[in-house]
Amino acid sequence: MGEFLVSKEGIGYLITYGSQVFNLSLVISGIIILMIVSYLMYVIVSILEKLLIKN
Repeated sequence: MGEFLVSKEGIGYLITYGSQVFNLSLVISGIIILMIVSYLMYVIVSILEKLLIKN
C-alpha cells in the first residue's frame, strides 16, 4: 500500500501514474504483473507448507 502512496518507482507507481495520465494499458499491465507475482508467491508458500508440515 505504501508503494501506491509515496513511491517514485515500482509497479504501484506505474499504476498510479497510468491512472493520472489516463493510460489504461499501463494500468492494466501493472495489475496483470501484480496478479502474476502474487499467484507465484502463493504457489511457493503452498509448496513450502506442504514440505514443512507433514502430518
